[in-house]
Amino acid sequence: MLMEFGLTDKEIDVYLALLRTGNCQASEIAQKTNIHRINVYDILERLQEKGLVGFAIEGKTKKYEAIDPKKILELEEERKEKIKSIIPELIKQREMANLPQEAVILKDKKGIQNILEEITKSKTEVLLFASGWGFKENFPNYAPIWHERFRINKVKIRCLLSSKFKDTEIPKPLVCKFLPSEFVFPSTTCIYEDKVLIIMWGASPIAVLVRGKEIFDSNREFFEMLWKIATR
Repeated sequence: MLMEFGLTDKEIDVYLALLRTGNCQASEIAQKTNIHRINVYDILERLQEKGLVGFAIEGKTKKYEAIDPKKILELEEERKEKIKSIIPELIKQREMANLPQEAVILKDKKGIQNILEEITKSKTEVLLFASGWGFKENFPNYAPIWHERFRINKVKIRCLLSSKFKDTEIPKPLVCKFLPSEFVFPSTTCIYEDKVLIIMWGASPIAVLVRGKEIFDSNREFFEMLWKIATR
């Protein structure tokens, strides 16, 4: 957990030694952690920069002490706020690039779920070609949450399904229409903002996320054409 916060193995050893010992000198920390004293000084300096260690001068002796662990939460919140403050500028830089089209391949479920979560916050209506199989099987716990996110975020979503799945319970807030039974989509396709996400389901699903006006427009037009002939 501390490594995820950004501490190295040796920084963690020194920090925990200080928590257990109270205030002590660098030489004592070196003995308790089996880290060379010269390296201990460097580690203590880094921990001070991170706001996790303080020191006091007692006579001619410099003693170090670990800051209250609750400070870690405060530092994490501060870091989040700093990141939030630069997000608008990063988005602006991305928009300035004006890339005509780009694609990303996602080969793990975590990456696919992150994109699915992004879709629930879409600034535009979401259009969905559903394969009828794959989502619930690969994400049994996340699937109901995903549908609920659309309702909470007030994002409209329309879905096209084969009439083979007409007896399937349609989760809200999906608005569904059905195509003739021969229309069975081999993959799931989500069309939103200026992106198209195509997911090929299987034991190890793979997804392709494409960003670009041309592919977005062509997929949207195809969806709208089929939506007109689909039935409730």
